[in-house]
Amino acid sequence: MTEEQNLLTKDVDGIRHLVLNRPEKINAIDYAQHLRLMQAFQSAEEDQRVKVVALSGVGRGFCAGDDLTAQPFEGHDPFAHRKVELEIGSGPTLLLDSCAVLRNLSKPTVALMHGIALGSGYDYSLSCDFRVVTKDIRFGDPRIDRALWAAEGWSYKLPRLVGQSLVARIAYLGEIMNGERAMEFGLAHRIVSGEPNIIESSQPFLDELVELSGPAYAATKRNMLAGLDATFEQSLAMSMESAYEVT
Repeated sequence: MTEEQNLLTKDVDGIRHLVLNRPEKINAIDYAQHLRLMQAFQSAEEDQRVKVVALSGVGRGFCAGDDLTAQPFEGHDPFAHRKVELEIGSGPTLLLDSCAVLRNLSKPTVALMHGIALGSGYDYSLSCDFRVVTKDIRFGDPRIDRALWAAEGWSYKLPRLVGQSLVARIAYLGEIMNGERAMEFGLAHRIVSGEPNIIESSQPFLDELVELSGPAYAATKRNMLAGLDATFEQSLAMSMESAYEVT
């Protein structure tokens, strides 16, 4: 398998499937894969044929997190000039930017997760609009138990998704959730069987997203994200501006 095959791209009826394809690593993400993901998110945003972006993984699980055994990256690194003073290179800068690109896509984004969704895989899912999980998934971020830095903006995203009281359990204690607990906490939007695979069992939900109005969705999402940190008056002004764009 070539390096390019580590991330598969497939278009089906307006859905851009981005499929993590490192089954021997349970789709653990190395630096090169983060680069591929960010480029794939940007490409999906620019492609007018794409109405929905779905992120999934092959094999035993969605993503086991960061690939801690990866060899140093040797290709062209567009982030080489943005080092951080943590003796771990420019990795965190790239992860932050990649998750930001995903979070700000104007189109519906959904993580389709089965088996394991930990660490960076969990963080990428928090940047999606929707999360579909299997009942038996192991979903969360155990990096606090390993004294590792979670770099992808979880400290901003998580409290806005679930509230401070649940942050204590999920982030401070590193609680690993199954599908039902993720639904209870408000982090999952659907539980599916995962059979014969996560993509096929999620198809009814993906079909719902494809049918949404693209301009209306983009405007609503932009206002929702901007409104998280805006005053009430600013939020009202943004809503009025969007009304002219959609009509």
